[in-house]
Amino acid sequence: MNLLSRYLLKELVIPLVVWVAFLFLLLFVMQFLRGTDVLLGSAVTLGDMGWLLVYLSPHFLVMALPIAFLLAILLGLGRLSEDREITALQALGIGPVRLIAGPLFIGTVLSALMLLITCTAEPWGLTSVKEFVAEIIKKNVVGDVKPGVFYEDLSNLTLYAEQVEEGGEHQWTHVLLHDDREPSAPLLMLARQGQVNTSTAGQVLTLVLGDGEAHRTNRGEASYSVITFEKAEIAVGVEGRMGRRNRFRSPKEELTPVELLEAAEEAERTGGDPRPFRMALYTRLGNALAPLSFALLGTPLAIGRRQGGRAWGFLLTLAGYVLFYLLTRVFEQMGQQGRLPMPLAGQLTNLIFCAVGAVALYRVNRSGTVR
Repeated sequence: MNLLSRYLLKELVIPLVVWVAFLFLLLFVMQFLRGTDVLLGSAVTLGDMGWLLVYLSPHFLVMALPIAFLLAILLGLGRLSEDREITALQALGIGPVRLIAGPLFIGTVLSALMLLITCTAEPWGLTSVKEFVAEIIKKNVVGDVKPGVFYEDLSNLTLYAEQVEEGGEHQWTHVLLHDDREPSAPLLMLARQGQVNTSTAGQVLTLVLGDGEAHRTNRGEASYSVITFEKAEIAVGVEGRMGRRNRFRSPKEELTPVELLEAAEEAERTGGDPRPFRMALYTRLGNALAPLSFALLGTPLAIGRRQGGRAWGFLLTLAGYVLFYLLTRVFEQMGQQGRLPMPLAGQLTNLIFCAVGAVALYRVNRSGTVR
């Protein structure tokens, strides 16, 4: 690698790292604000926040890398243009075509990295965070039960405990549980002691009550029954609460490419529509190859920019990324509707950006002078 290549890579890599770090932090803060009712719950610890960051990191990287790369190109190479270094390079016979080699190399590396992440780490992280947040919500439910206060945040259930023992066992004393999930036969349970088990899999809490009695009324038959028990276990689903609070779900992104293809085949066998799953796979591939199209488009825009256009660079970056996102969504919908072949719909945005970048590069190269 010659001196010029190292210099250009330095101008791109340093702002790329800075922008990735900034956007990563911004995305995490935005996700945190969306899920404050979960992440600021009574049972959340700093360790939980650390694991959440680990699980979300692949997804944030996939989101941050393309726009950070476009910013690095427009601001890194744009600075060379503003300082007339591009003009000096052209005077030495080094044209825009040679300058694009560095961004293309970095874009290829980033595309390969994004393809690897989106096929492996991102589905793993999103699946893990969904299960992790479900566990946090269940623990928060337990932590929100206060002594002497009726707790009604579970669907059609009212829970009361005279005393709540703090600690890992979640022991309650003098427990009242009113279950109105079956309106025609409501259930009232009174127990001297109770305990909650959050280790059950899925979206279920298990309440273990001891030394009590159950009162059930059958409104249709006007009957009333009382049963005493030494131990009773009540499974309580928290799906409704999770549906309101779990902001970390995105089903198709949780699937690996192989699982997307299997889901499409299963939908075909059962008479469903396989196109959303297949289109999700092609869209994921198109997003992974976005750094290459950004390299082809961003380089001529950066080196052909007028002096003093740093704010223009930010505006171009924002407009370019928004346009890329909008076009991707439009073509994705057209692919699902059968109006475009799905492989083409997944890559059409990249092809458009590459074509526009090639035209811009040709014009800058033909002009021979950077303004």
